[in-house]
Amino acid sequence: METCEEISLTTGAECHYFLCDVANREDVYKQAKVVREKVGDVTILVNNAAVVHGRSLLDSDDDALMKTQHINTLGQFWTTKAFLPRMLELCHGHVVCINSILSLSSIPGAIDYCTSKASSLAFMESLTLGLLDCPGVGCTTMLPFHTNTDMFQGMRVRFPQLFPPLNPELVAQRTVDAVRTNTSFVYLPWTMHALVILKSFLPQAALEEIQRFTGCYTCMDTFKGRT
Repeated sequence: METCEEISLTTGAECHYFLCDVANREDVYKQAKVVREKVGDVTILVNNAAVVHGRSLLDSDDDALMKTQHINTLGQFWTTKAFLPRMLELCHGHVVCINSILSLSSIPGAIDYCTSKASSLAFMESLTLGLLDCPGVGCTTMLPFHTNTDMFQGMRVRFPQLFPPLNPELVAQRTVDAVRTNTSFVYLPWTMHALVILKSFLPQAALEEIQRFTGCYTCMDTFKGRT
C-alpha cells in the first residue's frame, strides 16, 4: 500500500494494489479476474516474488522447501497462465522474470533458492521460444548478481570491491530498458557473461576452486536475510 501511495504522489498516475498469494493457484486466478474487472487488461507481467531460507538441505524444514518452490517457480506458471492469453489476443504484452545468476551457478546454503531459480530459468527459456511466432508479445529474464536488499542480508563474498552488490534501482532501470528493447536475457553486471563461458569448458574441479577462492563456497555462512 505504501508503494502504491508513493507512486501516486510522485508521478500523479493512478495506481492500484491487490493482495495475492502467488503460491496459491486459485488465489492467482481469482485476483487476476478482479484486476481485469477493476483496472483492465494487464499487458506487462513482472514475476518478482521470491523467498530464500538460507539453509542446507538437511537443515531445511520440508514445508519451507516446498514454500520456496511454490512461490519462486510454480507461482510463475499460475500468473503467466492468468494473464498471457489476453496478451496473445491483443498481440501486445510482455512477461518479465526477475531471476538470479544463481540459476546458473549454485552456492551452498541456498539449495532451495538455487533449485527454484534454475527451474524458473528453464520455464522462461521455454516460454520465450514458444512465443517467437507471437507478434507483439515478448519475454525478458533478468539474471542479476547479488542485489542489495534485505532478502540476502548478511551474505558475504571474499572480494566485495570486485563483486559489489547491485543497487536495486539499477536492476529496476535495466529491467525497464530490456522490456523497451525486447531483450530476452540480461546478465547483471556484464561480467556474469564470463561465468557462463567458464562453466562451458572448465572442469568441475577448477570451478570448485574458483568458488572457494572467491568466497562463494562460504558466502551464506553469515546469512541473516528474510524469508
